[in-house]
Amino acid sequence: IDHIGLFVADAAKRADFYEKLLAPLGYVKKVAYPTAVCFANDEDGDGIWLESPKDGIRAVTVAFRAKTADAIKAFHEAGLAAGGTDNGKPGPRPNYGPGYYAAFVHDPDGNNIEAMLNDYQA
Repeated sequence: IDHIGLFVADAAKRADFYEKLLAPLGYVKKVAYPTAVCFANDEDGDGIWLESPKDGIRAVTVAFRAKTADAIKAFHEAGLAAGGTDNGKPGPRPNYGPGYYAAFVHDPDGNNIEAMLNDYQA
């Protein structure tokens, strides 16, 4: 697992709590936006995102590391075939960082399941 996203009432307000909570485990604040904050562990690079609800939806995000873009494409196809809904077709996500490639599927309960890799080169 690369990262997990938790929906909290207000990400900016909750950041202080999580900063103190996760510090003993080696997590530090890496990115902060008005509606999202990321904490990451420098040792292994895994992260946790705090996000403010979008359109009243509160669900969990889990991002799995993939080895190839083809695996991400297969993940997306399998998720849709199994009854999930599209939440982002496979492709580069330059707004997430250089080389970030991902696909997103909502499971039948609305959770956001992602497959991603950080070293994609077209």
